[in-house]
Amino acid sequence: MNSIDRSSIIRRTEQTVLKYCAEKNLFLPGARVIVACSGGADSMALLRLLLRCRSELDIEVSATHVDHGIRGAASRSDAAFVRDFCERNGVPFTLYEAARETAVPEHPSEDWARCLRYRWFDGLAAREHACIATAHTLSDQTETVLFRLARGTGVHGLAGIRPVRDVYRRPFLCLTRAQTEAYCQALGQDYVQDESNLSDVYARNRIRHDAVPALEYASPGAERAIGRLCSQMEELDRWLSRQAKSLLQCAACPDGSYDLAVLRQADGPILTAALHRLVSPVRDAEQKYIALLRTAILKGQGAVQLAPEVIWQANHGRLRCAAPRPSQLSAAPPQPVRDGNYAFAGGFTLEIETVNYEDFIKNTSFFKKDYTSYADYAKMGKNILIRTRQPGDEFRPAGRHVRKTLKKYFNETAVPTQDRTLLPLIAEGSRVLWLWGSGFAEGLAPEPSTRQVLVIRWGREPATEE
Repeated sequence: MNSIDRSSIIRRTEQTVLKYCAEKNLFLPGARVIVACSGGADSMALLRLLLRCRSELDIEVSATHVDHGIRGAASRSDAAFVRDFCERNGVPFTLYEAARETAVPEHPSEDWARCLRYRWFDGLAAREHACIATAHTLSDQTETVLFRLARGTGVHGLAGIRPVRDVYRRPFLCLTRAQTEAYCQALGQDYVQDESNLSDVYARNRIRHDAVPALEYASPGAERAIGRLCSQMEELDRWLSRQAKSLLQCAACPDGSYDLAVLRQADGPILTAALHRLVSPVRDAEQKYIALLRTAILKGQGAVQLAPEVIWQANHGRLRCAAPRPSQLSAAPPQPVRDGNYAFAGGFTLEIETVNYEDFIKNTSFFKKDYTSYADYAKMGKNILIRTRQPGDEFRPAGRHVRKTLKKYFNETAVPTQDRTLLPLIAEGSRVLWLWGSGFAEGLAPEPSTRQVLVIRWGREPATEE
């Protein structure tokens, strides 16, 4: 490859990514960006590109590497490779070594490794007030969509990997894996090769080695075509999500259940999206659970168990979350956050009010120093629900600067065992944003740039006997 070819590849690649970042509004001016760098071609290409283009993007760039402790000397070598690159180039670097922090399973799965990485990334982003850039490419997008199609998915799943999700940014969803390798070659940038990517033991690798090349052979440009489909499905999914939220608000009853008659009147795709919102906080919203819930709603009777403590039941004109053992109080079903008064099993109550920041500042009834009661509404995310605890929930108490599993937090604060499944909370996915009795999580307090303030007051009435 001559110098002209190298310069052309570098220029085209960087222009493509810069345009994509602008279109998707990936980085705010002055953003702190931590690159999740494995040392492979994709992540080294991302780190190099963001370093080269940081002035145009107006960002600060650092890097982090996760040593899962799975591959012995090879794993340590990868970590050393990334650390050495960062030291030579003056890039702030953070290494997470799993073996020093947690027990590594004898036969760790892909899911275990992924959860380990993302727990570290979540905590690092919170501590550093930064976003995490990952090197997912169009090729990863293709593999993900094919895998979801094989398992059974809908519009939400076909939207694929999102360019923006919580603290995560994916600038390379506009490039194929071949393009990132070409970019590294043009820059003369070495990278490591994870030998586990060569094995067909993992389903994703079989898709990568067999299915994707077959598609590209049958229809050149298949990866880009699937990428365009994902973009279209993402737009459709956002629209359906808004319609689903409105449907659940219309169907919501004071006791936390939903009116079956209202749900039945909804168009099929909107009902599907609404059911996805009910299922996804508990488990992966696979099509089979959506189909079972839809059948129960249309018949007016039936039950679907999503988890040991979560059963959705349709009867007597209502869809409600029922406890598996009638002798226990039922935990509240997930429901959208909206202004109003709420009463939950166990006597727990809360009042939600949304106010303009100007009114918040002027109103002397608000105790401004107690920011556990108030939050910047825009900081809380778009898919927030009122619900009770679920497996995997994590909470970052205000003023503590640490993230804990909800189970550990309950143990430390001595929350009575009988209350733990009943305490109301507000969450986005597994991230608990507000918890009854503890208030809002770290980092949500209002500030002068806030437009709307979410105010929550909580209490507890004597619980009635069931």
